[in-house]
Amino acid sequence: MENGTLPHALLISGAAGTGKTHFAQAFAALALCRHPENGRACSQCGSCHQLTAAAHPDYHPVTIPEDKTGILVDQIRELTQTLALTSQHSGRKIALLTPADAMNTNAANSLLKTLEEPSAGTLLLLVTARPARLPATIRSRCQAVRIITPAADTAVQWLNDREPRPDWLALLRIAGGGPLLALELAKSALMQERLRFYQMLIELRAGLRNPLSCAAEASRENLPLVLRLLQIWITDLIILTTTGNTIEPGIINVDAFALLQNALMRINLRGLHAFLSRLNEALALAGTPVNGQLLLEGLFMDWSEGLQTLGAAPLAARGE
Repeated sequence: MENGTLPHALLISGAAGTGKTHFAQAFAALALCRHPENGRACSQCGSCHQLTAAAHPDYHPVTIPEDKTGILVDQIRELTQTLALTSQHSGRKIALLTPADAMNTNAANSLLKTLEEPSAGTLLLLVTARPARLPATIRSRCQAVRIITPAADTAVQWLNDREPRPDWLALLRIAGGGPLLALELAKSALMQERLRFYQMLIELRAGLRNPLSCAAEASRENLPLVLRLLQIWITDLIILTTTGNTIEPGIINVDAFALLQNALMRINLRGLHAFLSRLNEALALAGTPVNGQLLLEGLFMDWSEGLQTLGAAPLAARGE
């Protein structure tokens, strides 16, 4: 930006909770600021005040509508028409798309012309945790900016500076290394009841709990967190099955080792991988207006029935 060689599009990616959107918003503020200081927006000029009030005429955030499952082509068409106009402040025009991978095919295709032939002063910021889900035609027209997941000790120190607590490392591991996500998880009642949640999974498979009622109960919690806890549970089981039922460095739920050993009985490794694939697909839907209870009902029913319906990779049936 200082050298006047700023590209017209940045693809900002990184793991969940690493601050991608915060970075993009701060960069947009810097790009629009009239009196930047030390690489940051001044927060005092008229442009900064307009941005804070969500009233800047040259800043155009685009995200998933509340009642939709993705960014729609009509949103992108409206954006491209707006970006084709002259800047109202005779400066840059900035669009922030998050999550960019939520664009459907038509929306992504509609964005291509602006990426190929942007009008003067246009800057597109595409934010995503899953850049591979974007079409290659979109990725190839952006300069990549990777937000790196911080080292665990650095992240734990940063978290302790905000709120000292002994379980930050465990929360950080569950968050996949993202400190902002760990902060969010720390506020969740489900995290405090994590072992009870895993006990419920064992009872489900033993036929002691009803999958529909369990799904109704779990759907009242944060859906992405429920799915993440399921994901790391299955991942831990895969590691234990592969390594011979011993505590390995990759195990996340070390404090739930006894529960994991219980769940290992009569488990088929291929079935676990099939279920993990389903969880990954469910997590991709978790940020959309999906019916969370219905989604969990299907997952809990498959788990309670031993995953016997998941193609040619069954989990050993309960009681066999």
